[in-house]
Amino acid sequence: MVFVLRRMLAPAFLLILAACTVPPQPAPVPVDAEVVFWESIRDSKDAAEYRAYLDAYPDGRFAALARIRATEAPPPPAPPPAPAPVAAARPAPRPPVVLRQPPPREQQGEPAIVDAPAPPVNWAKIDNVGGQQNPLLRSQIMDCWDPPPLPRAAGRFRAEIGIYFDPATGLVRGAAFLAGNREMTEPDYARFVNSALAAPMAAGCRALDLRQPGAADASGLVLLFALDSPP
Repeated sequence: MVFVLRRMLAPAFLLILAACTVPPQPAPVPVDAEVVFWESIRDSKDAAEYRAYLDAYPDGRFAALARIRATEAPPPPAPPPAPAPVAAARPAPRPPVVLRQPPPREQQGEPAIVDAPAPPVNWAKIDNVGGQQNPLLRSQIMDCWDPPPLPRAAGRFRAEIGIYFDPATGLVRGAAFLAGNREMTEPDYARFVNSALAAPMAAGCRALDLRQPGAADASGLVLLFALDSPP
């Protein structure tokens, strides 16, 4: 009888022992709240969201870039739609031109000198975006900028370029496109933005000291590159 009872209790004991030896589950990986916050606003155009990040993380990993974007001006409003073209009235036919015989050579004067028309000229400028950059610095970077020629009536091109430099020496470390008034899919606009990014990286500007007294950020500045096509 005792032997039979032992055989009945053995499977139950083994089941209880297996349940007690289940390995513990691994602890969940903690979530980095700052990275989650930054990823949610990194592509935002609203400066208030970057100020909210700085209020929460004044010394965070992305604080320098957040300060630059928090002072950016909003993009200019889109131009109003052009009015519908009005069919021009057909001009009246001109009377036929009657060719006359030229006067004798001795009565002819000197041939007139006609100046050739001037080629199209772009209007270019570099301006502040909420910073303290002095006119001399903007003029020096302007000397390094080689804007591309634009076709006639292409409109206005604007781009905000962030320039990052070493806080200890003021030397340029890099440049980034922050905002603009057109899409980078437009070939003319892409050439314009690339020329603006290349300006601070040119040899004449890599040796400049970009530190500005009284500036809000000691490691970067934002400049507005503007280029207008000829009419």
